[in-house]
Amino acid sequence: MTLVRKPKSHRQSLRDQARERRIALARRREALFDMAASGYSTPTIAAQFGLTPGQVRRHYAAAVAAKRTKGPDHFVHLQIARLHKALRAAEAAVDRNDLRGVNGIVKIVAALDKYHQPAFAAPAAQAALPAPARAPLALTHEPAREADA
Repeated sequence: MTLVRKPKSHRQSLRDQARERRIALARRREALFDMAASGYSTPTIAAQFGLTPGQVRRHYAAAVAAKRTKGPDHFVHLQIARLHKALRAAEAAVDRNDLRGVNGIVKIVAALDKYHQPAFAAPAAQAALPAPARAPLALTHEPAREADA
């Protein structure tokens, strides 16, 4: 038995095209973010993708916004991505029995701890101070007046 497929409606084909454009845009943003995390400059990335530097910055900002963790700034996300790449490289060196990678892992983990500190998280709400139990002390004498000249 053969299945006869109905041809797609015009509306369905438009939806499919829009989905393909969104997927392509997401892949492009991810590639831009990966290049920025690898240390490429904005003009180099722009030349690679045939974009202007402003477009690269907008795509990069959108990729960072999609990856939001708890950091307050785009720089934090970029640094975390760079450190993760460096950590993978150091771990690969250790896997190859290259003990120089251990020093790299220690340094990278310390740097990652710096970016994952609670200081970058939202500040915790502080409890209000309790009201004083007694009234403040009152002055027992009249303040001294300056001598008239």
